[in-house]
Amino acid sequence: MDANTLVSTPHAESWGVPGAPIIPEHPGFHSHSRGRASLHRLAFLSACALFALASCASGGSGDSSASASAQVSPRQMNGVFEPIVAQSALEDPHESVCTDLALPFEIIAMHASDQPCASSPSGQPQPASVDEKWSLGGDFRQIPSLPIDGSQVFGSATHDPNDLYSYKPAILTPQGAHDLSADLLREDGNYVEPLDGTQNGPWITFLGRQISSSSTGDHQEDNVFAPWTIYSWNTNEQRLRTVMTWSDLPAHSPRSSGELPPVSDGTHAFYGAKASTDHGDFSLIIVQGLDGSTRSNKPQILLFGAYPAVSEQGLSVVATTMNSPLPSRVATLSGTDFSKVTTHFDLKSQDYRISGLYAAGDHHAILVSPSSTSSAASSYLGLWDSSSTDYPTQWIMVDSRTPWVSIGEEAITWGAGSQANNAQMYLRPWEGGQITQLGETPGYSRPVVAASGRTVMIPRVNSQGGIQWSIGEFTAE
Repeated sequence: MDANTLVSTPHAESWGVPGAPIIPEHPGFHSHSRGRASLHRLAFLSACALFALASCASGGSGDSSASASAQVSPRQMNGVFEPIVAQSALEDPHESVCTDLALPFEIIAMHASDQPCASSPSGQPQPASVDEKWSLGGDFRQIPSLPIDGSQVFGSATHDPNDLYSYKPAILTPQGAHDLSADLLREDGNYVEPLDGTQNGPWITFLGRQISSSSTGDHQEDNVFAPWTIYSWNTNEQRLRTVMTWSDLPAHSPRSSGELPPVSDGTHAFYGAKASTDHGDFSLIIVQGLDGSTRSNKPQILLFGAYPAVSEQGLSVVATTMNSPLPSRVATLSGTDFSKVTTHFDLKSQDYRISGLYAAGDHHAILVSPSSTSSAASSYLGLWDSSSTDYPTQWIMVDSRTPWVSIGEEAITWGAGSQANNAQMYLRPWEGGQITQLGETPGYSRPVVAASGRTVMIPRVNSQGGIQWSIGEFTAE
């Protein structure tokens, strides 16, 4: 199960069914995508490497949010959905910042800070110090999503990896897998594949995507329109809940991009949903209570936007502005009803777009990637501490169009995602800020750091060509 980093096709080719063809990942998938498709793409990439490794590299995620409101005018958007936060509540940033870094895009902030901007040094960082505790995976019986601590990982498991409909959400340990549900997850009579999740305190909130035997078999179409469900697991109560489903929205069909997971603040779950209507396609951030005391009859639509992330300040989002079809403005929603809006900055570019937003405590990160029409090969990871500024002041160039990012209270990790080349993985502890390398995994460069603590999960290729994950504790340099 992928992030931040986060991130699956319901068909045989993505599950490792013997003899099934391996189909490269759809360019519309988000870089968070963990999926089983990416695991099996590794075999494809390895075969390609025998001829020309570079020619097999993935083109990446493309514009995962671009389609959601690309051809929809503000007039059309008003009246289809009724968000709590109107687009007019967003202020217009007016100060250019980080102009001395020669970034290939422009950051326009509300207020320039005294903190100087910096770019990370290039070159080969020293290896990270990680004390490995145990490992899992390698045979598709256990698919990890995120480490809880040094001895527990949330993910999914099955006794028969050839059975497409047998995976259950599970806590994975050195002693084996503990299923979180007695029965297979089902929605509308169809099997729901458990995918990636995030953790806040005792709450693990995760995404499920419906697959059925009536599937058309179209790899791309099924992943774009597959119905989704958001679940929660409380580690204290040992209870699995259904939080919300796509059918709660006033739309004809759901839309999704990879397995971008939901997030929570310990009271509510937030999801960056996509919906298709007669008036167009929309990017929406929706909210629903995690338990009966906070649950509403239907999930509420907070605003038009994408990439919700929970921080000390509230809910960070990338909002869609009145004059742009894409989510491009970073803001924070706060208050008991999330109606208070604080605007931070805009991204201005023809060739780049925001492809991810991440937060843990006071730490934030934003991922800026080339658009589908751009020939650029690199993305940019921007970091900032909200206690001192409200826009990225450290920028790290990542040699990938579709990087993977994972964030926690102690560190941030990233890698190239599913591409074959430049597949190094990195870790930056918040304490000290020294960037170190976690190794290299072509085809699955997706390290994951725990929400709290110093546990990190690192994918490796085993001797049989499968993906195996090492779980250990990193040491801040």
